[in-house]
Amino acid sequence: MYGTPAESLCYRFAKIDKKKFGEIKDVTDKGYYTNSYHVDVRENIDAISKLTFESQFQKISSGGCISYVEIPNMQKNLPALETLVRFIYDNIMYAEFNTKSDYCHECGFEGEIIINADMGRECPQCHNTNQRKMNVTRRTCGYLGENFWNLGKTKEISKRVLHVASLVFPMIKRKVCLRCRLFFFLKFPSGH
Repeated sequence: MYGTPAESLCYRFAKIDKKKFGEIKDVTDKGYYTNSYHVDVRENIDAISKLTFESQFQKISSGGCISYVEIPNMQKNLPALETLVRFIYDNIMYAEFNTKSDYCHECGFEGEIIINADMGRECPQCHNTNQRKMNVTRRTCGYLGENFWNLGKTKEISKRVLHVASLVFPMIKRKVCLRCRLFFFLKFPSGH
């Protein structure tokens, strides 16, 4: 089993299926399919729960696998990042972090350049939409890509949610201590 299929297939197959089967809510209406065994990018799930769920599929993906979590800039919260790295080391074969470090050459904005309603890139500060005057990098299933993708991947990227923004740790027995979960929860209160 291969746990990281070709990125363009997520878009291509969704278009083919929509044409063949029509618009099906949360299936063909999104314009993309969720990659492999990954949790849907729109799912509000914390990092530990996401990685725990996906780790069970990595064990049977001998042809290759990856899991990832969307995280904010954690430069000011290295202990929480260390907790997440420790969890990954102890529980999953291969995982990566996605964080936004875009740059607008028009106004100097650093952070997340958004995808607007027209599926184009836009600086949230100066509203620059000139793609030649911005740097945008996103991880798409194991590799970093700069600036622009097919329409399906752009739609998928626009729907990604942070996996540590609204941490809710269900009381499920797993290989992470309660102290680590509480630390993680305290460091990432809802709305950040």
